[in-house]
Amino acid sequence: MEQWKNIIVNAIFVLLCVLTVAGVSGCGRTDKKEMVLASIGGEVIRVADFEERISNLPARYQDVVRKKKGEYLEELVNDTLLYQEAIRGGLHKDPEVKGVIQEAKKKILVARLLKDRVDDVIEITDGDVSEYYEQHKEDYMTPEVMRVSHILVPTRKEAEDVMASLSSGADFEETAKAKSVDPTAQRGGDIGYFPKGQLMTEFENACSGLEINEISGIVRTKLGYHIIKLTDRRLPEQRSSDQVSEKIREEVRTLKRRQLFNGLLEGLRNSTEIIINEKALSG
Repeated sequence: MEQWKNIIVNAIFVLLCVLTVAGVSGCGRTDKKEMVLASIGGEVIRVADFEERISNLPARYQDVVRKKKGEYLEELVNDTLLYQEAIRGGLHKDPEVKGVIQEAKKKILVARLLKDRVDDVIEITDGDVSEYYEQHKEDYMTPEVMRVSHILVPTRKEAEDVMASLSSGADFEETAKAKSVDPTAQRGGDIGYFPKGQLMTEFENACSGLEINEISGIVRTKLGYHIIKLTDRRLPEQRSSDQVSEKIREEVRTLKRRQLFNGLLEGLRNSTEIIINEKALSG
């Protein structure tokens, strides 16, 4: 039951969105030759209507559909045939269907209202971007990252033997390949770069106190015993406004949309009498 309701809602949403825009823009093309693209049981689809339907699809679908116009037209023909059959069967008079349609109509009209009164009036200037960037600079810092290699062995005795070998001048990378039981052994123990908070606390604490190319003492974790070498450290870096401008524009758009939406709703609430039966609500 829920599945067919969702189908109805989605179908009506697409149909009414198309018809709404078509109704508005159709007035401006009375001087154009309206070639008939298809006729299905007397219902006509014109070339201009067909192109308009494609233009009203989400942007990510439009190029695909334009390359497969024949397939898309077939879908429209099939949908029209099914719609006509539903009408002939009187399904549009079914009380449950009418209720779903009414509910879908409300959602569509609300969506159109928000588009007209909120989304379409949002303007984002370079000044907005600069101001937001200055107020949120700390959000656009790259975190400090460290690059480390390690040797993992199961027992303290093995860890002590590895430490002794390294203290005697053994190469860390070669020792990792020979002795480590961690999957990173084949890379000489190299874990790569990681920000703070990504690895085990005991492991990170040992790394934070090291200088570049310095080797730690034995570090125990739930995995076993580690000997760690810090190979690089990159300090936090401020990203420029240009680097994050697109992200900031989206953040500003979200803020402005919320402000406009809240303002619209507040105005409607202030100008409309709203009565709620708390007794009925609690019952």
